[in-house]
Amino acid sequence: MQEEFKQNTQEGGTKSKKRGLIFLIVGIVILVMLVAFLAYTMFFSVKATSSWSAVFLNNGRTYFGHIIKQDVRFLTLTNVYYIQVQQLAPDQEGAQPQQQLSLVNIADELHQPEDVMKINLDNVLFVQELKEDSQIVTTIGQLSK
Repeated sequence: MQEEFKQNTQEGGTKSKKRGLIFLIVGIVILVMLVAFLAYTMFFSVKATSSWSAVFLNNGRTYFGHIIKQDVRFLTLTNVYYIQVQQLAPDQEGAQPQQQLSLVNIADELHQPEDVMKINLDNVLFVQELKEDSQIVTTIGQLSK
């Protein structure tokens, strides 16, 4: 009977140790996942700022706006503008055609999209923050009044 009690106690102790080990492993996995998530949000996610940015794309286009989010695949802009170039007919014969530049909000386009743009990061060459006294920021301020 004592041997039976010893055997049951040893088996119970082994089962208890196995459960404890499983809980420890699950706890470590959860902790690692939590740390990885926090590291991802701190280092790979951009918080919304009030500053204006210029986003230069590999197709030659440049968009201006507020970056509100960036993850590993996309950059999201709001208040999105771009420069539109129009060729004006020359005043005199033989004169060079003139260019007129205008700043256009994407929400004002014919198909009236939302004023938010998700840009695939594979297409982004670089991003620059604009100074508050930049000509682009000043013009956007005048257009939005």
